[in-house]
Amino acid sequence: MGRASRRKAIRHSPSAIDQAKSAVQRVLGTKDVHIISDLPVEQRISYALSRLLRPEVPVGSPLEDYQTVLTIVATAWNLSLLDSEQRSAALKSLIPTRKGLDESYVRQAREHIEQIIARKQALFPDDKRHVLSWNARLEGDEVRIVAAAIERPPQA
Repeated sequence: MGRASRRKAIRHSPSAIDQAKSAVQRVLGTKDVHIISDLPVEQRISYALSRLLRPEVPVGSPLEDYQTVLTIVATAWNLSLLDSEQRSAALKSLIPTRKGLDESYVRQAREHIEQIIARKQALFPDDKRHVLSWNARLEGDEVRIVAAAIERPPQA
């Protein structure tokens, strides 16, 4: 494919944002979806997740550690949006007690997620966005968090 053909293909292919918007519209069954991608850094969901992730992973850890812990942080964020009864049930199904598994491990895992939830609620008490996607990647020597979230409109 020549240079002109590649440029034309790029111009006519939907952007990642357009693809995400279409997917959200299909799932929600509405065309009333607005993508906001130019928020100030402090208002981005990636910034909030980074703040919660920072104390969880020692500096210099492998990228895989960041990605694993970021999944836990994003899950804790979404669990924080549930009422306490729903959250408790979700935690039990997320980290079930299994025969042969040390009960103290299960209890510690649940407590750790509850600590992250408490930090989220302390740092971002009014942020009710649902985290849809997240990823940690290396840019130079630094880990960068990339994430997307959705804010449901107020219920009438």
